[in-house]
Amino acid sequence: MSELPRSGDERGSTIVELLVGMAMGMVVLAGLSMVIISTLHGNARVDARVEATQNARITVTKIIEQLHSACASPRLIPIKEGSTSTKLIFLRAESGKQSLASPPLIESTIALEGNTLWETEGGVRRMLLEKVGPGEGSAVFTYYNFVNGALATSPLSASPSLGANAAETIYIRVALNAEPRANPTKDASATAIVKDSATLRLTPPLYNTQSAPPCQ
Repeated sequence: MSELPRSGDERGSTIVELLVGMAMGMVVLAGLSMVIISTLHGNARVDARVEATQNARITVTKIIEQLHSACASPRLIPIKEGSTSTKLIFLRAESGKQSLASPPLIESTIALEGNTLWETEGGVRRMLLEKVGPGEGSAVFTYYNFVNGALATSPLSASPSLGANAAETIYIRVALNAEPRANPTKDASATAIVKDSATLRLTPPLYNTQSAPPCQ
């Protein structure tokens, strides 16, 4: 009689081999998890920065558009003496009536209080933007005049207030440092600085003159 065929080698893996395999798998899994977490964190930071930029850009654009309607009539001094580096008080033409020969004027106050930017007009107070701070040092608003045939390189003093310098202000820079309204990453890189400026002149100043008052 012929012998029955012997079965093959049925030896299994040892416990040590299983532990080594599990450890290697955990290392690979940990690496993949770190890549995924880093990618999600980066995406969240970019999204937060885009949100902050959009919110600040809308607010700054609104302020600049209002300043562009500040010279409602020649020789007007639109900036008020009580303006500071964080509070802008100015006169502007009423919305929708800028084209009139003598448009009615309204006084607008835009002020940073804490981390919220407020606008007050005609006794009505509105929030413009929250989670925001000064965009240049401690200043939201920086004021310049015209000196020796050119725009001044140093800003006018606005501490404690603009005072008599208001009558010389022909250029205002607005700068905001905004945070996203919802920032799950808590990342300082998610903040965004947005700047813009407005010239308070009806015609360009002549560069052969020593000074240039506003709204001329």
